Amino acid sequence: MKLALKPCRTALRSCATALLGCALWAASARATDPSAEARRHFDKGVWHLTTSDADRFQKAYVEFKAAYADSSYWKILGNLGMVAEALERDGEAIEAYRGYVAGAGKELSAAERARFTADQARLELSSALVVLQTEPDGAWIIDERVRDDGSPIVNRYGPSAGTVELRLRPGRHRIHAELSGYTSETWELEVRPGAQGSHAFELRRADVPCETPASQQQEFDDRLVSSEANPAVRVSGYAALGLGGVGVGLGTWFLMRAFDERREGRTAYDRCVGSGQDQAACALSDEKTRAERSERNRSLLTYGAAGALLVTGTLLLLHAGPESAEPADELGLLPWITPEQLGVTGRF
Repeated sequence: MKLALKPCRTALRSCATALLGCALWAASARATDPSAEARRHFDKGVWHLTTSDADRFQKAYVEFKAAYADSSYWKILGNLGMVAEALERDGEAIEAYRGYVAGAGKELSAAERARFTADQARLELSSALVVLQTEPDGAWIIDERVRDDGSPIVNRYGPSAGTVELRLRPGRHRIHAELSGYTSETWELEVRPGAQGSHAFELRRADVPCETPASQQQEFDDRLVSSEANPAVRVSGYAALGLGGVGVGLGTWFLMRAFDERREGRTAYDRCVGSGQDQAACALSDEKTRAERSERNRSLLTYGAAGALLVTGTLLLLHAGPESAEPADELGLLPWITPEQLGVTGRF
């Protein structure tokens, strides 16, 4: 019996109101499938998601991580990515979504592939990339983001070895490093979507007094604080909106084709029923019905992707802040659409 994914009642999406189903195991005897220990961790993670515990996502995350560490099976990554996104561990969520789509291959439906790919792109566009390093290695990096309501979201990463790349949500962050017997300064920063930055933590032994200068305590990376220092944020927003507009146009075109196929199919059906002998008309009616269904599915998928792009573009422009006065010809984006191609042209 094959290992399969089945929907269950618990669902989560940290950045949208749409719900994604979680997965349950079915029994399997293939050598390439997860071990009994991996299934136990996975089932326990799914059970945590069915509870109302405040820390259910964190508990499920621990179990899904343990399941994947035991058996690197791609079906685990779907749930791992969703709980990582709920915990704002967006870098891990992106990698999990990418691994889920790549590992599934042809087993994934077109709709599910489009959904996970869109989620991956949304997280990449709406987050900032930060490269951190600790001296010495082996420290844990603690990231704390303060929500608008004042409640904190805390994530721990490590132990460090060389550089650590994190994807951070927009907002106010406080980051520091922890290592037994050492202390570090706290780096405070305001994160903008699409920005990039870096910081090195020089840990000092706790028994050595050290006064950290106020300027170092309040260090900011200009690329993270100011959207004007990183125009890619605004450009990404406009590009997402442009592609979203193109997607709406393409989805409408598919829908119009579906209506045409339906009209031609009805005409063929009338000939088929009226004559009773026109087998060619009957066959044509069936063909047009299948073509109509195919065009409607394409329209729905395209509208879904366009909606995700429009939401992402709007969020990016909102986080980018007010636009500085620049020549009108500095930035220009023009979506275009043909029956076989779509895209955006312009200069920025």
